Amino acid sequence: MITQNVDRLHHRAGSNPLELHGTVYSVICLDCGSSLCRNEFQDQVKALNPKWATAIENLNIGSPTPGSDKSIGMKQRPDGDVEIDEKFWEEDFHIPPCRKCNGVLKPDVVFFGDNVPKDRADEAMEAAKGCDAFLILGSSLMTMSAFRLVRAAYERGAAIAIVNIGITRADNLVPLKINARCGEILSRVLNVGCLTVPTLH
Repeated sequence: MITQNVDRLHHRAGSNPLELHGTVYSVICLDCGSSLCRNEFQDQVKALNPKWATAIENLNIGSPTPGSDKSIGMKQRPDGDVEIDEKFWEEDFHIPPCRKCNGVLKPDVVFFGDNVPKDRADEAMEAAKGCDAFLILGSSLMTMSAFRLVRAAYERGAAIAIVNIGITRADNLVPLKINARCGEILSRVLNVGCLTVPTLH
């Protein structure tokens, strides 16, 4: 199993996929390459920024009023992100450095424009080239890092199917595309034991 998700939802479900684009649950040093658990990093951030930590805790319990000076202008949006009022952007905020080399830390994810680390890309490509079937679930495959895996499996003659809402970059490569929500289709497969698709002539 290969995932583009960075949120570890597959792990919570009991799987251990190759995380193509990394995970937000670890932090990596851009200089020495060492990594640490995201929770440990968050504790360091809180220790260096007690005013911000208090504001976030207050925001989580609904007081003080979101957007007020005590919440440092933060408002939680419905998607879970936090919006920060422009006038508070210049408040002192300290990002902890790497404890091994004093380098810059970032979430261990592949951002747009970054490359997937070579060892991870190679492992994913080897799996794609060696499979006899490739099922794409809930991905438009618009990133080259994911599309190239499907293309490699296609070139090796693997059976390929896609379950996704909307177009994908690989629509012209696949004989079977189901335009539906993964949760709806996969729950039917689990309940029935199979999914019969009529043969198209």
